[in-house]
Amino acid sequence: MVTIAGIRGLKDDEFNLIKDVIYRESGIRLTEMKKALVQARLMKRLRELKLPDYREYCHFLTNNYDREIINLINCITTNKTDFFREPKHFEFLQEVALPELEHSGRKRITIWSAGCSTGAEPYTIAITLREYFAGRSMPEVKILATDIDTQVLRRGEEGIYSYNEVDTINIELLRRYFKRGTGENEGFFKVKDSVQNMISFRRLNLLDDTYPMKGRFDIIFCRNVIIYFDTASRNRLFEKFHACLSDDGYLIMGHSETLAGMTTRFRFVGHTIYRKVE
Repeated sequence: MVTIAGIRGLKDDEFNLIKDVIYRESGIRLTEMKKALVQARLMKRLRELKLPDYREYCHFLTNNYDREIINLINCITTNKTDFFREPKHFEFLQEVALPELEHSGRKRITIWSAGCSTGAEPYTIAITLREYFAGRSMPEVKILATDIDTQVLRRGEEGIYSYNEVDTINIELLRRYFKRGTGENEGFFKVKDSVQNMISFRRLNLLDDTYPMKGRFDIIFCRNVIIYFDTASRNRLFEKFHACLSDDGYLIMGHSETLAGMTTRFRFVGHTIYRKVE
């Protein structure tokens, strides 16, 4: 078996094949600046498959496409996430969006966390809802959490996080909504069933032609995802989100993202929060 240190660098034609596959399957546009990142992340996969170089991996990918494409996407996708990341969004949820939904008399609230990574975002949403409705009847809540990466979805479904991963959570909320591990699980925290049962984790490519979900969502979180897409892919996604939102529904983007100059079908509310207008 060739050691990792002995594997030659990723050649241009190999990188071009891989980036074309990634774009076609996920909409993620890899620039030349990402070549070193792709090379580093694929090293582990070469070792798992006992392949001597990237050219052999390209042959393997071509000959085992349906089975290997998931593994390739899992290797390449970036999954940076924290509980209560970009807190203004959860303040808006608690102070504006949820009061509006409650006063509307709705018996069901539906929220989609698109690009949920390891689950910190959908669990934060669920905790925010539980805090808002604390002490009174909560409507039926359905939170859909989707990602293209199957590995992070499994972690989200497990709902187990290390001490370092939960250090952004207020200590009272941590005690209220997580179980602290003991013995061999010391240093880990497990999301309580009352929160976990509010969420359904599913694999979904945001750029699929059709989505399997039925009904519309009151709020869609899609934060720090479109930065990896080109303009055409972003426009397609915004149209899909518009169709998936209920009338006056909210679309919440990452703080480095904007809809400005791309679509007039959403109205800017503030803090990269937009509202469906037509």
